[in-house]
Amino acid sequence: MAHMVNPDILKSWIGSKKLPYQGVVKRDWVPTGRIDFATNLNGNDNPDQPCEFRLLVEERRIVESIAGNENLEIQWRLATLREAKTVVTQYHKYLTENSLVKSVFEPDLLPPLSQDKGQPNAGSKQQD
Repeated sequence: MAHMVNPDILKSWIGSKKLPYQGVVKRDWVPTGRIDFATNLNGNDNPDQPCEFRLLVEERRIVESIAGNENLEIQWRLATLREAKTVVTQYHKYLTENSLVKSVFEPDLLPPLSQDKGQPNAGSKQQD
């Protein structure tokens, strides 16, 4: 004898498989301190080519399942302006403390010398 399955019950069971498992949030999203960058490379493998980057921040939370197990969930999200400012401030502090800040007078930051006069080539002709 063949059993008939109610299509509405089948649809609700299949649809529920797409939903994340429900649980009780024991600790909501908190930043882990890890950061990363994201960009759209568009097939450009040149690391010296300017590109737009987005700062990503890692977060985690703890969710208790209905069976009482604690599950750690991790996600990456775009950084807030406050978080981006903190990263830049810490980066500049690190550069300063380790004498890594370059001066505009350092040779590798100046434009290349022109071949004819030995003067920096700023891309325009100088008038005499």
